[in-house]
Amino acid sequence: KEISRNEATLFAAAIYRETGNFTHASTKAQDLRTAAWLIDVGAQPDDLGVYSSYRLSSAQQRLVESLILGLKSTSIRGVEINTATAKRDSLPAGFSLVVEKLWSLLGVENLVVLLETKNRVYFTLRSRYMSLDTAELEGILRNGGGSYTLGYFENCSAVEAEDRILRNFEDNIERLIKVREIMSSPVRTVLVDMKVEDVFKIMQRTGHHTLPVVDREKIVGISKYREIEKAVRHGLSERRIVEVIDRFFVTASADDSVQLVTDKMVENDTTAILILDNGILSGIVTRTDLLKSTFGRRRIIDPGESHGEQNYAKFPVEDLIEERTEKRIVTMLRFLGAVGSELNMPTYIVGGFVRDLLLNKQNLDLDIVVEGNANAFAETFKKYFSIKIVEHREFLASSMFFNDGLRIDVATARTEYYKKPAMLPEIEMSTIKKDLYRRDFSINAMAIKLNQEEFGILIDFFGSRKDLSNGVIRALHPLSFIEDPTRILRAVRFEQRFGFEIEVRTAELLKQCVAEGYLDRVTGQRLRDELIKTLDEPLPLKALRRLSGFGATEKLFPQSKFDRETDVMLDRYFSRRARNASLVGEDRIFYTLLMIMLRNSDNEAVEWCIERYGLKRNFLDRLADSIDTAGRIVIEKPRKPSQFHSLLRTRKPETLNFVDSYLDDDYDLLFLSYLKKLSRIELTVDGNVLKEKFGMNEGPEIREVLDGLFCARLDGLDEKKEDEFVREYLKGRGSK
Repeated sequence: KEISRNEATLFAAAIYRETGNFTHASTKAQDLRTAAWLIDVGAQPDDLGVYSSYRLSSAQQRLVESLILGLKSTSIRGVEINTATAKRDSLPAGFSLVVEKLWSLLGVENLVVLLETKNRVYFTLRSRYMSLDTAELEGILRNGGGSYTLGYFENCSAVEAEDRILRNFEDNIERLIKVREIMSSPVRTVLVDMKVEDVFKIMQRTGHHTLPVVDREKIVGISKYREIEKAVRHGLSERRIVEVIDRFFVTASADDSVQLVTDKMVENDTTAILILDNGILSGIVTRTDLLKSTFGRRRIIDPGESHGEQNYAKFPVEDLIEERTEKRIVTMLRFLGAVGSELNMPTYIVGGFVRDLLLNKQNLDLDIVVEGNANAFAETFKKYFSIKIVEHREFLASSMFFNDGLRIDVATARTEYYKKPAMLPEIEMSTIKKDLYRRDFSINAMAIKLNQEEFGILIDFFGSRKDLSNGVIRALHPLSFIEDPTRILRAVRFEQRFGFEIEVRTAELLKQCVAEGYLDRVTGQRLRDELIKTLDEPLPLKALRRLSGFGATEKLFPQSKFDRETDVMLDRYFSRRARNASLVGEDRIFYTLLMIMLRNSDNEAVEWCIERYGLKRNFLDRLADSIDTAGRIVIEKPRKPSQFHSLLRTRKPETLNFVDSYLDDDYDLLFLSYLKKLSRIELTVDGNVLKEKFGMNEGPEIREVLDGLFCARLDGLDEKKEDEFVREYLKGRGSK
């Protein structure tokens, strides 16, 4: 029987809906052929949207909410399976629409939905990667078909049904996962005419141990790190790479199962399998990829073995952005995403903003990364806003400044490699995954996509969200501290700021880096900047104690000892600093810290710090004078404010805070009284008054009289009696 155009359109719409517009992992070639035939016989593509679009009824919406409340997650050999369960008297109309809406809201990879009724437990499956053909699961599921087809169990509870499904997944997981889920893509390749030495450098820089070799887009072999290293060792650096490659390679399809690829790898004793799509290289599967697929695909921390961005966790956080971020910033983020979509550039916000969003803390450091030309992005953005752009071409980045003070930094997704330890990195364009991998710690290596079609999707390649939840500071790779030793200070700073804990292996790497002297290779200015940031944290003493525990303070401050005395002095300094600043002005915290840490160091060590940290040459004399003054105060124990002043003779906040760090709490009360009076007293008599009213001549005597008057005021002389004091003072001098 022939079907009408309306019927053909309705049937086609059903296929589009059930296959998610042919995006579900379970989509079969037959689905495409049937849809094509329906269009041939009259289905109207323009009308498909009318049939395939839908709005949930209030009852269906309540069912979605019930399923969300019954949601839980199970990990089966590294594959996350989410199950959602609810109860109803009977199977409601449009249950598949409810499931589709739920899957869209959750954004998870694999979803099992169970609905328990009086006599049956209905279920349906959704997966972005696995082919969950219910007919293949050992016959335990009724009404099998595709992963989108409804099935049911009879005479069992939802708990029993869930257990049977999950046990079946456990037995069949390798067969169900497709290669496209675990393969790395795109694949870095090398050209057939490249020199062995150049390929070796690429491998060292990127961490890739297997690189396909191509000639006019045709694969001719595989270059392996071990063989290339041998070639270099034997003096073959100038040879063409084609002369030392392995011409035997194994291929597979992205639609093959992981089990099939595993079997091929074992049978052929190879370390990598190339994935071809119609003869074109579309991905690669290494042993590392297989291990990750088996033992934990979420924890990917080595893009050296993983060439692409396929393996990662995605979480919708649009609601969090709306709830926890200023409205103007939300609007700006959406506009940034719109510009990215306009330019066809994947656009992300990264780093501290993402971390603090999840921690529910405010952060206006807007760091944007685009997979494309950041400078072109900034210029396009400027068409819509009145901004000033500062380009940083060497870093493939631009800074955008708004009239209200807002700053947005836009950078091209890039990878960094270090020619030498502790040196600034070389930079080249890359992808978002490698851009995040170059960052210091996992908690700072998340991104949120801003493009209109995926706004608010958090992307996590490295288990960052889990580390953030567990309060862990984890370096992304073993050479992290060697490549940039300033990360030692940052690790401690983040640990103390958030009350987290440096992960055990990361702590071992950090301590080893300190012991091997890598801090000595960093410029003093960079260390100084990081130290100041650490000292500006709410609990700087805890951070310094932690650095001392790693042996870092002795490297930063030669001949220093973080002993009990130092700890007490620092505790006094940090606890009194804000109070003293309100009286005599804020000190330069780095200078005061240096004075405390170097108080027992010899001149050579102090001069080394002056040179290293870019201090003024008079710092040595100031330190010596401050130490002498503090010693005299401790010995002489002045009681009157004037006695303190006679010994100090300075209003420099650094010296005052340094001296105060020597004083116990009881004696500090006297010192505080002095500081309060020091901050309040202003003489009405000055040099001009002494010359005009009292007939004094220019000379050192004027300073002597003013000093005496100031000390008298400190000890309680009334302001109205300044003239009388001067007369008596001059009379006394005249009688001598």
